[in-house]
Amino acid sequence: MYGEVIVGVNMLFNFVILSFANKVGNAGATHRRLLLASFVGALPVTLFPASFIVVLVSFLAMTVCAFGRVYESWKKSAVVVLVGALFAGGMLTAFQYRIHAILGSYTVLLYAVVAYVALYLFKKNWLDVRTVRRLSELTGKSNLKIWGETIRLDIFVDTGNSCTEPLSGAPVHFVSLKAIENTIPDDLKEPLLLWNPSESTSLSEFPSAYQKDMRLVRLQTVEGQSWAIGFKFEKWLVEGDNALHPGYIVLTKSSHHYPTGADAILHVSAMETLNLERGAVHAA
Repeated sequence: MYGEVIVGVNMLFNFVILSFANKVGNAGATHRRLLLASFVGALPVTLFPASFIVVLVSFLAMTVCAFGRVYESWKKSAVVVLVGALFAGGMLTAFQYRIHAILGSYTVLLYAVVAYVALYLFKKNWLDVRTVRRLSELTGKSNLKIWGETIRLDIFVDTGNSCTEPLSGAPVHFVSLKAIENTIPDDLKEPLLLWNPSESTSLSEFPSAYQKDMRLVRLQTVEGQSWAIGFKFEKWLVEGDNALHPGYIVLTKSSHHYPTGADAILHVSAMETLNLERGAVHAA
């Protein structure tokens, strides 16, 4: 009976730490797989607790069982498991004397609760930092040249935006109308504001001087399909002198859903340009 309890306790701690690594590393392992890995790691250590070789083999077997045998993904998850184990161990060391004094018979359960809470808070802060870092990688400054004017815009690269102009396959970016409204030529602005895609899918009401750089773009939204007007830009420089691939912009009246207060949501292809510029800066 005593042996089963020790295996169960080790499994509990293993499961908490593996769940932490699974979430932080986006490994995608199922709970069933994590439970099996927890048992694989707990049983040998219970039988041979004083053997370093057994501990090492148990760790390898547990992490491989949980996260697979592909080296890169296993290495990433195994490192997080070690970090989680060290962090949880440090927290338990700090609290162990107080826990013994408060609850004698429920010490093990309270240990597990402390470890879980500590790793949960650690995971939350870790993910918050990673989210902020990720957002910083997707944002930047830019200069858009269109209609003979250069406009300074804050940008956000949307990895989910794969919209393209159907004839050329050129990328389509979304720009807040409010951000560039004062730059739109007056003879273009009036018909643009009056244009209703549900009533007309023609560009004939627009001045002929602009029609050669305009295209109808079909958009797929949660509400269904709709049409929008794409305007070909002259040049778009991102964070320096790196130019985006030739493409089109679609103006949106509402920009409250734009992330991080951006003026424009760029096509996913802009990620290459943004990373190229930042890579050059870091290299310098």
